[in-house]
Amino acid sequence: MPRILPATAASILALGLTGMTAAQHGPAKVAAQDSVPAKKIMPAAPSATRAAAAKEAEQPMLRIGDRAPQPMLAEILKGNTDFKTFPKGKVTVMEFWATWCGPCKAGMPHLSELQAEYADRGVTIIGVTQEEPSVVKTFLGKPEWDAKTRYTMALDQDAKTNEAYMKAARRNGIPCAFVVDEKGRVAWIGHPMSMDEPLAKIVAKDWDIVEARTEFERAAKAQQMMRAISMSLREARRSGDYADAMRQINKGLEMMPGDPSLSMMKFETMIGPIGDPTGYDIGWDLFKENKGNAMMLNRIAWYVLDDAAVKERNLDFALLVAKSANEASGGSDAAILDTLARAYFELGDFDTAIRYQKKAINRAEGGMTTELEATLDQYEAAAKNRSA
Repeated sequence: MPRILPATAASILALGLTGMTAAQHGPAKVAAQDSVPAKKIMPAAPSATRAAAAKEAEQPMLRIGDRAPQPMLAEILKGNTDFKTFPKGKVTVMEFWATWCGPCKAGMPHLSELQAEYADRGVTIIGVTQEEPSVVKTFLGKPEWDAKTRYTMALDQDAKTNEAYMKAARRNGIPCAFVVDEKGRVAWIGHPMSMDEPLAKIVAKDWDIVEARTEFERAAKAQQMMRAISMSLREARRSGDYADAMRQINKGLEMMPGDPSLSMMKFETMIGPIGDPTGYDIGWDLFKENKGNAMMLNRIAWYVLDDAAVKERNLDFALLVAKSANEASGGSDAAILDTLARAYFELGDFDTAIRYQKKAINRAEGGMTTELEATLDQYEAAAKNRSA
């Protein structure tokens, strides 16, 4: 069973795996997402996506170290209602959110804590949303959310602030924060829950903005590369021709040799839709390089065992990887135990499969238990039929 991990602000490359792993089926223990798409839209056609990406690439990009754009706010609903522009010598945080965004709401108490912590240092945290005023006012009018938002909350003016920050910085997920330093420069961009350390250094004037910009540039190039790969994979799934996708993945690996996310993508593409068993060579490399990474190992094993695109399943490989995942997790993860049970089942060792599936059930929580129990019923039925 795959454990689906949350995407974090720091792991841009994980985005590239989304297209490949979306086809995985079977029960999954899903962790809460850290961010959500800023716009809830239907996926565009490949040609439209490529055209939009090309148009976006022509637009100036907002980078760390650049002068922070002047916020265009329609109304400040609470907090520092006198805010007009970035005060000289003070730090300001622009945080983009929405009432429908679960991760945004989950992070509000922490932003309130940061505002209280740095209030005497002149820091202002401003939450900006481009939703309808009535929706936002109703939301903030509820006692729960009024209490959890003890910082400045504002309405965007015709989405101009979102365009100047989110769109200009190529940020597609919310919540997203931009820390503006005492000189009015964008000093940091990322998920608000990752902001504590950089904010402390920026307020203390101990932040290396040159190094931060270098890292941002590297991440921006990686993101651009992952978008190209994602578009190629999307087109490949439509056409069945993965030649361009493989070229893009190999180009990415030339840029970042040995990157585990890209290597995993190449492994999945080769043994899956392309049907090239030499892809297992990459699988072995991933196994050796990630022996202590239970989630990565589990992902490898589950893809081999379960994905419909895989025609030639190396079950001995999958069993070895699943065993290592179980060892790395201390034998306590229900999803990994379920994967290990599946490996034994596919190899015809029904008794061992049943034993591990029962262990998985004992470790499971909530609705996951029911799904694992249904799988156990299948294993027990298969064992009974074979002995009949």
